[in-house]
Amino acid sequence: APLEVQEAVHRGGPEQEMSKGTSNSRFTSFVDADFFLLSKDVKFIRTVFLQALRSEGADEAEMRKLDPGTMSDRLDGIPSIPDAVRALFEISIAYESEPTDKCFKAIHNHVQTMSAADIKVSARLYLEMLNHANLVERNHRVRRWREVKRGERDIQSKSSQTLQQSFKVLLDSGFTPEDIRKALVCQNTELVFTAHPTQAARRSVLSKNTKVSEFLEKQDNSNFLTPVQKNEMLHDLQATLMSTWRTNPVRRHKPTPEDEARYGLSVVEQSIWEALPEHYHAVDYALKEIGQEPLPIDCCLLTLGSWMGGDRDGNPFVTASLTRRVVHLSKWRAAQLYWGEVDKLLWDLSIASKGSEALQQKLDDIAGEENIAGKAEGAPVIRKVVSVAAMHWQNAHEHSGEAYRQLLLHIRDRLTKTITYASDVAAGKPAPPMTGLLPYTTTEQLASDIFIIYNSLHECGDGILAEGRLKDLLRRIHCFGLSLTRLDIRQESTRHAEAMDAITSHLGLGSYSTWTEETKVQYLTNELHSQRPLIPKDLKCSDSVREVLDTFEMIADVGTSPFGAYVISMTRSASDVLVVRLLQKEAGVKEHMRVVPLFETKEDLENAPECMELLFSNSWYRANLSSPPQVPNVGWVPHQEVMLGYSDSAKDAGRLASVWGLHKAQEELVRISSHYKIKLNLFHGRGGSVGRGGGPQYLATLSQPAGSVQGWMRVTVQGEVIDHYFGLSSIASHTMERYTTSVLQATLKPPSPPSEEYRVIMERLSESSCAQYRKIVYETPMFVDYFRAATPDFELKGLNLGSRPAKRKQGGIETLRAIPWMFAWTQTRLQLPVWAGVGAALQAEIDAGNLAVLQQMYKEWPFFRSTIELLEMVLAKTNKRIAGYYEKLLVPAELQGISKEVWDELDRTMSGIQQVTGRAELLGNEDNDNSRLAISTRVPLVDPINVLQANVMSRLRQEDNPPDYQELFDAFAITVQGVASGMGWTG
Repeated sequence: APLEVQEAVHRGGPEQEMSKGTSNSRFTSFVDADFFLLSKDVKFIRTVFLQALRSEGADEAEMRKLDPGTMSDRLDGIPSIPDAVRALFEISIAYESEPTDKCFKAIHNHVQTMSAADIKVSARLYLEMLNHANLVERNHRVRRWREVKRGERDIQSKSSQTLQQSFKVLLDSGFTPEDIRKALVCQNTELVFTAHPTQAARRSVLSKNTKVSEFLEKQDNSNFLTPVQKNEMLHDLQATLMSTWRTNPVRRHKPTPEDEARYGLSVVEQSIWEALPEHYHAVDYALKEIGQEPLPIDCCLLTLGSWMGGDRDGNPFVTASLTRRVVHLSKWRAAQLYWGEVDKLLWDLSIASKGSEALQQKLDDIAGEENIAGKAEGAPVIRKVVSVAAMHWQNAHEHSGEAYRQLLLHIRDRLTKTITYASDVAAGKPAPPMTGLLPYTTTEQLASDIFIIYNSLHECGDGILAEGRLKDLLRRIHCFGLSLTRLDIRQESTRHAEAMDAITSHLGLGSYSTWTEETKVQYLTNELHSQRPLIPKDLKCSDSVREVLDTFEMIADVGTSPFGAYVISMTRSASDVLVVRLLQKEAGVKEHMRVVPLFETKEDLENAPECMELLFSNSWYRANLSSPPQVPNVGWVPHQEVMLGYSDSAKDAGRLASVWGLHKAQEELVRISSHYKIKLNLFHGRGGSVGRGGGPQYLATLSQPAGSVQGWMRVTVQGEVIDHYFGLSSIASHTMERYTTSVLQATLKPPSPPSEEYRVIMERLSESSCAQYRKIVYETPMFVDYFRAATPDFELKGLNLGSRPAKRKQGGIETLRAIPWMFAWTQTRLQLPVWAGVGAALQAEIDAGNLAVLQQMYKEWPFFRSTIELLEMVLAKTNKRIAGYYEKLLVPAELQGISKEVWDELDRTMSGIQQVTGRAELLGNEDNDNSRLAISTRVPLVDPINVLQANVMSRLRQEDNPPDYQELFDAFAITVQGVASGMGWTG
């Protein structure tokens, strides 16, 4: 352990050291060096933050008096903090040390006397402290991971493995080093970033949090800094914390889809861009340790997709013109990054060499092209200077013998043209004419030019110079392409049917929507075979139909290279897929986007195998399947991607029935695709919270059915999860390693199928839990009214959290999107959609004498184990006292009796989980140390924020326009962020 931990233990242990300030006696049962370091860092950040508040208005000399040893982590001496806020903080500290009903009531009584302005300040303080705890915990994960990589500790959790550990497991299982490398060469994981309608934190705050995280990393290596450097580092931290405090955390305007796209791209630029080469270095090093060659340069272990600017399902603000702008915005940002790397290579490759014959031929071709272009335009080619540094190279091409620089200059000039072209289109301006030196339009063009340099260096004996920055650039090009992320298009199936209805009605063929499925499939297949155009130029249609058709015309105009998949939400039949292929054909799309059906509800998942079998048996469809472009080393194989929705199926049937339905659907899809010799790729639409398919991705991947991970996986990464797992390059590199190892193991060493006995019991659990869930949620009279009263469902709609509306259409729970449904329950800490129905199902099996079998299932079946452990983690964060407080304060008396069944089900679920795991307390095993550490640093601070939120909601609901409405609503918005930060997700 580090020296300070050893000293603390020598003095009597971390418990004694932590007894000062805001200690947390509830978790002393597992206090160890990790917990001590976490608590120490949390306290340090808090004291620096509070010292910054004390220094408001002071001169620079006073602000620089930073001595962490003398600073306090309490609110004394801060003039801007009202007395009522300071008093609440002291009461909260007492509650944290002794979480009794008496102390909780003291918090309630005090909050009831506070003004709206004081509540807002209190909420903000707790929000900042929770954010600090999150940043510390994230840094500690990196710290632990590096210790594991250095061989200083073992991984206690089963939620991740290093490359070396994963390789050892596979080698011990009988696989050869050649098997491992071969599997990696053909492997691809595509992470698809999606905008979260409930993303709580502003981008301005997230960027400052990144700076704090960078400070924490530097602090871990502060032994190499001078006293002056340490002091300056502390001052920078204080300034960043103060800047965050001065930033309004409340959005005044809803973000646009373009804003969301910019955020997604910024994550790539700020962290993933650096993390990707680091990940490849780690993989190559691990392969070297088992005697294998590095991966080929065109290997695509990881690629990126996005829905930001392409997801039009239920979002009227995503139009064809906006998607066009977002595509070129991505190209613009990518070209700028590549330009910067090429500019650095101009300094690196100062080699007095003419290079290979291929390089000389390329330079001759360029000279000829430039002469032709100059004559055609009547003027010499003029190089545009993008930066001051570039001015040095304006005449570099005149220096003979520096062939690499000459080609790099040409590449940089084409990237300059690419930047100019893409930025104009992204800004909504007319596209510049394609004359003179042309911009890069395909990834292959850029990669080919860079490969000439790479191959030449090897041929001329300078290969060592090719294996650094140049190789990293090539790998980035193959991962990111010309647009950093490939943009998916998503639209609801009914919108395509509406378009076809307009077409067939115009042609006098009747209403498409009234046809049988058999008639639709036959008609669509005939038209796909036909050479004549179908859609008349004078088609009269509604605006919504015109927008659908405009989207396909935009795809044809832009080309499909910057796009990924065309995802059809609410897919229910084969015709839903065929109609999208037909609309692409009619729009003139040369290379069709791959069409991906999304099966979301419980019923749709059950019908998914039948739908796909009908498609696979269609001769036109089977003959026109594509091969995935992201995996160049597989060779051409017929390929079908299918997306599985976790959110809607969980809202529809409860989580236990949802995950089992998804598991069975995957098994059937694997069987059908194998029968037709079609490569199946499953696209997992996971959310951030467990209720929407979230949780540790490593365990989720390893628990997939055999054959469902065949070296390739797509998965969504949503909202706050993007920042959590990719906000820093060190975190992103760690995350990439977990995805790579989990997909590798799931491919080579999939889990064995469950026994028939296990399947029968799981089927009963699914049916029982679904029945109980629907009894509570859908069949209990007035439950919708209870939900809206007991949760902030109504208030959340007023926040400017995302560009997409919370509902697809007007109506009850069935029309509510799954994300805000889970979001509202998360805010009250009840998280009902995750566990409702599970307790009744487990209890029925236990009463039938099957406890021993359930315990055996937990030990032997990865799917069942991961399901139970995710439920256990959620239950550890569930707080009956807080949820009951919301009910008592907000729910009318006539509705409060509804909750009796809810509380009984919660008790049954907790008891059932503990009996199955055989543990007396939740998260009571070593594998869950990480989860307990995270909860210990975050959740205790959330209770006061919940009390503040419930009281704010009560005041807002008492009258329509209270005089302090703006203060109250701002306070509510801040508490939403605070709860989300404490829980680790919004919804």
